[in-house]
Amino acid sequence: MKKLLITLIAISTAYISAGQIWTQYDFKVDTQESAAKIVAASDELMASEFTKSNFKGSSHLDVYLANGSNTATHSFALLQPSMAAHQEWMTSLQNSPEGQKFYAVLNANSTPITERINSFVQSYGTASNDHVVWLIHQLNVKPSKVAAVMKAFEKVDKDTKGQFPGQFGLSAVAFGQEDVTHLLTVGYSSIEEMESWEDQLASNKAINQFWKKMDQLSEWKGNDLLINARVYDSALTIQEFLTN
Repeated sequence: MKKLLITLIAISTAYISAGQIWTQYDFKVDTQESAAKIVAASDELMASEFTKSNFKGSSHLDVYLANGSNTATHSFALLQPSMAAHQEWMTSLQNSPEGQKFYAVLNANSTPITERINSFVQSYGTASNDHVVWLIHQLNVKPSKVAAVMKAFEKVDKDTKGQFPGQFGLSAVAFGQEDVTHLLTVGYSSIEEMESWEDQLASNKAINQFWKKMDQLSEWKGNDLLINARVYDSALTIQEFLTN
């Protein structure tokens, strides 16, 4: 896979590269009726001529299946070609009639929880637009260990070629979370595919070597499980995001 960032990221200085970024907006919804209103508002916004003319990325509306102490029930993940493109989109959205209508529905039917801006470092496995189930492992990695972490990712990718059914990636947390510096994201096409892979991990030599190495290089902070409820990718698919 082509590297999206080739420089090491020193998160302790809140540095962000000019490459692709993805932003998470977590929010809490209390009723199915409110969730349905947000889905409908999202569908309307993303199908509008305003969005078609101004949005350069991909937007995912996700549902949390498990996220520990995080009280969010849903999340918007925005994949953008750059931080500048993201800022331009958010500014135009907030100032547009279409955006104001969307935010009125979102604000009336949900409670904001947290935001996080991530910079994608590297993609592994087979990138696919069919992947809709996502595991997010939160890590704390010292800047001096980032190069070794990338080598560990490259080794497990090589060692599991032809075995691993999905895709995984390393992201750096640029802004929004104090105790987490990096994310290991793992994508699958279904819960069944994820379960099938997870069931054999205890006896998988390559994966066990990877976990042991990562224990030496990082501190595990938590795991989230999400599923895509909606994917709006007319401007940029996840496969294009990961491989360009």
